[in-house]
Amino acid sequence: MRPLITLSTMVLVLLAAAAASGQEVTNTSYVAPDGSRVLRQSIEVPASILEVWQALTTTEGVRSWAVPVAAVDFRPGGIWESSYRLDGRIGDPGNIKNRILSYLPLRMLSIQAIQAPPNFPHPELLPEIFTVFESEELGPASTRVTVSMVGYREGEGYDVLYRHFERGNAWSLQQLRKRFVEGPVDWAKVLGSQAGRQ
Repeated sequence: MRPLITLSTMVLVLLAAAAASGQEVTNTSYVAPDGSRVLRQSIEVPASILEVWQALTTTEGVRSWAVPVAAVDFRPGGIWESSYRLDGRIGDPGNIKNRILSYLPLRMLSIQAIQAPPNFPHPELLPEIFTVFESEELGPASTRVTVSMVGYREGEGYDVLYRHFERGNAWSLQQLRKRFVEGPVDWAKVLGSQAGRQ
């Protein structure tokens, strides 16, 4: 239970810091024709579309903003494995695993969660939901990144997951932007300071 409190606290602190940076996440979520909800959020990142693509599709790129532990096998069917734990290792049973479904170079990447960490709410619903990252070049050093999660149906479990990822994806987008404003995340500093507050 303690790691969840640490992660929750870390997310709240980083969200507050990101909000203070002045760049807001835009929420353009909507209801699909079949009645399911699409969680859709975006942010402008001060980086080229190639730099953003590398941050989303390479192991080092993902480690520079999203999580301290990651391994990306970038290919259709490949696994994007990660952990928010500073002492985590690839292959740990509590890691997050996403399967890469498809991609359009520089423009789109779709993934689906296939393994959630312990105590994750409603992991049985994850096979119904998938995530799409889209990148739109706004200029030589400016890219809009949009994250859409498709498949939220009616029901309390879906509502819980929707709220969880609405906060989490906003944090992730802010972290991606911050990576290009301030440089790669120093995870030992960020997670170490959070552990000291527990």
